[in-house]
Parts: sequence; structure tokens; C-alpha cells
Amino acid sequence: MVHLVDSSGRVVTEELALALIQVQSVVRDYFGWNYNDDLSSANLMSKLFSTQRPYGVEKWSTENRDINKNNLQKTLTESGQVIIVGASVTDEELSTVNLQNCAIIAADGSVGAIANHPNLACVVTDFDGNPHLDAVAKCGVLFVAHAHGDNQQRWQKTLDKWNRYATQPSLILTHQVDQFVDGLVNYGGFTDGDRAVCLAIGLGVTLDKIKLVGFSTGQIGQWSGNTNIDQKMMKLEWMYKIIEMIGLEDQVDISASSAL
Repeated sequence: MVHLVDSSGRVVTEELALALIQVQSVVRDYFGWNYNDDLSSANLMSKLFSTQRPYGVEKWSTENRDINKNNLQKTLTESGQVIIVGASVTDEELSTVNLQNCAIIAADGSVGAIANHPNLACVVTDFDGNPHLDAVAKCGVLFVAHAHGDNQQRWQKTLDKWNRYATQPSLILTHQVDQFVDGLVNYGGFTDGDRAVCLAIGLGVTLDKIKLVGFSTGQIGQWSGNTNIDQKMMKLEWMYKIIEMIGLEDQVDISASSAL
């Protein structure tokens, strides 16, 4: 069960935790995507990562991924603040944020904006944020790697490349189906940005410690991967809806956006 907490540190209702997973099916229906495609991608990732040396990499084993999750939870909950960086972040915006005594979560390609920062805790990704992902993967950064129906070939190709690096990244695996998948976790949410928030609160970070930087519904951020522009703008609206469910919508720039 995912545990959410409010700004007072109290456990939020299980209904909200469940809603952050159920909204994934609402989004699937909205875009006309197939649940079984998401399930197929998740099951394949589960199968390929069920061995002691997935892709020939011992640090990608189930045991080591569990250690990564526990270490990430400790890092996030013990930090004074958790800063989650979205694809619309700018250098100017980052210059106004105190990046000391914090843990940083980067949403996919936004890691390019803070790639060398010592407080980078992890990157939440569905593998479309290159070339920035490859650059930090070579440094052994922790990736929360997501499987869904539309990225099955992309995550396989990327991981097959990363396993040949001299220093491979560390991994935690996630999915977006409403059933158990061995070795993967569903923290809820839809886009890399709002899934990063779901990850943080799912690991026990209180809402008052979370700061969103570079979250916008009005523009496609400079750190976004190549995408269908119209579809991406609709995805950003869903991102906002999920952030609103959590209660952090005041940290999202909604200028020039339109409601679904």
C-alpha cells in the first residue's frame, strides 16, 4: 500500500492513495490507450529483471533494487526539503532556489538542468529524456525506471545500452497497472513529473517538505523529449489534475493553460 501524508505528517486517506492509481485508467481511456499494453510492458520488465544478474548486471538484481528503494526512502525522509524538478525549469528559476540541505528528484530530461548536483537523489523516467539520461547514467545515478505500453522497446534498448557502461546506474522499477507485478512498484500518477511527486509521498515525505520547480501546464519545457505537441499539452493538463489531487497545485504554473 502506498502511504500518503499531509502537511502535518498524518496519513492521508487510503482512498486518495487508491485514486492516484485509478487515475491511470482514466488517463488511458481518455487517450484511447490499451491497458494490456501497459501490463505487457510491466510483465516483460518483471521477467527480464527476475534473475540475479539482469542484463548481466548484478547491481540490478531484486535484492539491490530493494536496497536502493530503502536508501532512497531514507535520503528523502531525512532531508530538510525534497525539490522535484520538472521539464520547464530554467537556470534563472534554479538560481532562486536553495539547493542545500535538500534531496533533488529530477523528472526525466530535466536532469540535464541539475546533472552534476551532489544532492541529486534520483531521476524518475520513462526513458524519453535523452541525451540527458545517458549522460547521468554513466555516473551511476539512481533511476526510477518506468514501464508502460508505449515505451517497451525504448526501455529495452536503453537498458541494453546502459548495461555496457563502465559504471551502470542504479535502478528502481515502476509500472502503471492496477495489479501486482513482481519486482515493480506502482506509486501512482501519470507523467514523469507527477509520478515523481507520488514517489516522494509514497516513500513517506510530508507535503510541506516538497517543493516543485519547473512544473507548468502552459508550455512544453526545454528539457522535454521529442513529442507530439498537442498530445503533450493534454498530458500536462493531466499532470496538473494529479498534482491538484495531492494538494500541491499552487506550485504549478498554469499560465496559458486550458482545462480538459
